[in-house]
Amino acid sequence: MKYLLNLRTAFIVNRVMVGLFFFLSGIGNYLNFSIPNGFYQTVLTLKLQIIGPGIPPGWEGIGPLPGFFAIPYAWLLPLAEMTLGALFALNFWLRWTGLLLILMTFSIVLAFGIVPGGSVFANGVESFNKVILFMTLIWMCIAYEAHEQKMSRRRAQAAAEYTMTSSTNDM
Repeated sequence: MKYLLNLRTAFIVNRVMVGLFFFLSGIGNYLNFSIPNGFYQTVLTLKLQIIGPGIPPGWEGIGPLPGFFAIPYAWLLPLAEMTLGALFALNFWLRWTGLLLILMTFSIVLAFGIVPGGSVFANGVESFNKVILFMTLIWMCIAYEAHEQKMSRRRAQAAAEYTMTSSTNDM
């Protein structure tokens, strides 16, 4: 029982922290929206990458995104981060908000690459895309919530069966 309480506490802390991160990230992206090299300019000019700059030569990426997609994406992504982050932290529609957050972070992986600094090892620049860790944390929160709901249904079903058998035994 103590193990489950600790697991539940870890789940809640992870859910709130991931949601808070996305909420604050959305605010930060709006605060840095129109400055030079800010969020808006980055979305409009950045190339889609899988590996990151510098590895291997010739794989600099595709793009940038076409304007009909990049402009709404740039305006709506911070709003989506704030909304979905708040909903995720507050445990509203956890499965759907989590899946949308995973899709959103996957788009960030595509934009910046899995290894954006050109190395898996620390080299003074961002060396490994941390959003992959966020994706696994969100996935773990969704899986834990689904498991908890399944166990709750089983407990309710067992309690109902117990009351039925005990009432028939009383006769």
